[in-house]
Amino acid sequence: MQDIHLKKVCTETMITQLINKVSFISFIIVGEIVNYNAVKLRRIIMKTLLIDLENGYKSIGGKATIEEKFGLPLLNFNDFTSFRNFIGQLWSRKKVERQIKVGGVSVTQSSFEITAKEGVEIDCMVIDTASEMAKKYARELKGKAEQLQLKQWGKLKETLDNFFSFTNAIPASLVVNCHSKMQEDNENGVIRVMPYIEGSTKVDVGKWFDFVFYTKVRKAKDGTRKYMWVTARDEHFCHAKDRTQLLEAEIEQDYSIVFDAVNKRGWESAKVLVIGEPGSGKTLSLKTLTKIKTGG
Repeated sequence: MQDIHLKKVCTETMITQLINKVSFISFIIVGEIVNYNAVKLRRIIMKTLLIDLENGYKSIGGKATIEEKFGLPLLNFNDFTSFRNFIGQLWSRKKVERQIKVGGVSVTQSSFEITAKEGVEIDCMVIDTASEMAKKYARELKGKAEQLQLKQWGKLKETLDNFFSFTNAIPASLVVNCHSKMQEDNENGVIRVMPYIEGSTKVDVGKWFDFVFYTKVRKAKDGTRKYMWVTARDEHFCHAKDRTQLLEAEIEQDYSIVFDAVNKRGWESAKVLVIGEPGSGKTLSLKTLTKIKTGG
């Protein structure tokens, strides 16, 4: 351990330069000892809130490990309404009007802005999975009936669309995992991989996301498995997309690759939908979120 005694107050830049030279430093600043390892961790960790709706978190560690690595505790909700109400406690929506000039004409533009409520510090939220989230809401709507009625299917679509519209606008990144379902297109003679979401939301859910990835598992001759994401659309992976246009058609399941592209485009956040079968890496890949650094 190396102790450095400073006679004047250090700026964060000065401390950062020092931390890059040694592994552990105790600072004595204005008579107080500061453990910079803790300061550094608070500053660079991307605080990720993991909402585990399927109790499938164990592939990335225990609850204590997840809270340590992700910076926030793991949460679970038994029903959709409780989850939606919780989201409303984190962020609020307000209507904003701006005057925009086009040539000599002034036009009023109205929009809704989502802002974090006081004390809320979340860099990224993960929903694992949208499939189970939709099922929970469908069960709420159905109640004790055997199946949903026509009006309830419409309510399901409207509510899920409103939910994704809201989360699309939160001032944080969003990762949504979703199971997949094969759908045969007899007219074109192809089998499409669709998001497994109750109701018709699955048809256009991709519009709320900057990235839509499909999981793919490659098996090598030695038996090892390599987990990949398909990022480019084709007849089979019909929702795949990459709005940065910087990613290869297939990439490793590593969020640091994705957020490197996000940073190159100068985006403040990203919304990611990952579609795939159980066991294809959707939850396991969340480990790589801990590789991403923030400046906040």
